[in-house]
Amino acid sequence: MTANHTDDLQLLARIKVGESRAFDLLFMKYYPNLLHFSRSLLPYPSDEAEDVVLEVFQQFWRNRETINIHSSLSSFLYTAAKNRVNDYRRKLKPNTSLENIPGDIMASEEGPDHTLNYKEIAENLERLIKLLPERMQLIFRMNREDELSYQEIADLLDISINSVKTQMYRAIKFLKETYRFDNSIA
Repeated sequence: MTANHTDDLQLLARIKVGESRAFDLLFMKYYPNLLHFSRSLLPYPSDEAEDVVLEVFQQFWRNRETINIHSSLSSFLYTAAKNRVNDYRRKLKPNTSLENIPGDIMASEEGPDHTLNYKEIAENLERLIKLLPERMQLIFRMNREDELSYQEIADLLDISINSVKTQMYRAIKFLKETYRFDNSIA
C-alpha cells in the first residue's frame, strides 16, 4: 500500500465524519488533474469540464457518509468524472460514447541547498512533462501523480493496457533523454 493510498484513506475517513478541511485537501490534490482529464474527454472548446469536476466533488461531499470505495480514491474520482462527462455528452448527442477520445516526491530535511535543488529539479521536470503530447501527458500524470494503475487508466480512457504501457514507456524515455540533454548543456 502506497503512502498516497494511505493518505487518501485517512482523508476519506475524516471527510466521512464531515471534516471540511480534509475535503479541501482532497479537492486541492485532485482538482487540477481531474479538470485536465475531463477537458480531454469533452469536445474542444468546452467550459463544461470545470462544471463536471465541481459536480463530482459536490456529489462526493453530499454522499460522503455513505460512499464505499472499493479501489483507490483517485480511481473513484476519475470514474465519477468520466461518468459525468458521459452524462453531459449524452445530453449533447444521444448515444455518444467515449470511444474516440482525443489525443510526490517530498524534499528531505537536509537543508536549504537540498530544498533549492529539489525545487529546480521539480520545475525542470514539470517543464519537460508539459512538452509531452497532451494524451501522453494525461496518462503519465494519471499514473505518476494520481497513482492509477495501467489497467485503471486503460479502463478510464477506454484504451488497451498496451496503449497505456506504450505511452508511459515513450513518456519516460523522452523525459530521461531530454533531462540528460538539458543537464549536459547547463
